[in-house]
Amino acid sequence: MSEAHVFQNARGTTVSGGTFYTANTIHINNIDNGSRTISDGVMSLMPNPSNRFTGRTEAIAKLKSHFFTNTNDSGQNRKFFLLYGMGGIGKTQICLKFVEEMYDSFSQVFWVDASSSGTILQALKGISQSYALDGSPESALRWIGSLSENYLLIFDNADVLSPAELE
Repeated sequence: MSEAHVFQNARGTTVSGGTFYTANTIHINNIDNGSRTISDGVMSLMPNPSNRFTGRTEAIAKLKSHFFTNTNDSGQNRKFFLLYGMGGIGKTQICLKFVEEMYDSFSQVFWVDASSSGTILQALKGISQSYALDGSPESALRWIGSLSENYLLIFDNADVLSPAELE
């Protein structure tokens, strides 16, 4: 089977009992803030931000606007945002900068290495274990889905997975 882009055409796509009602997208072309720990609600497995990161203010502003502009849509509690582009052009650093600037706005920040189905499962198991759940990826997803406060769930490196890996 051919490879599929993981989040291509995300609008209206059902994912494990949830639906992308709206998914903004940005296509990208070519600091140490006293790192928070798991007890602070931020997973410690996030990559370190680059001290040399500059620019990308438009992308970060679009993220802020998407997540923090009141749309008066009471039927939609969760917001989704797809940031995509070629590897190595700064998508991860944009997300890290967004988290750095907005971490007080989220009760939890979860960073999932989505480079393969195995790394996704490993990250979800880690979340489950860190929060004293049963250690399974399913329990992590159920628990995250039950959170009523604002949280941020980032899937990093979700470049290309085969259809079999998406199962």
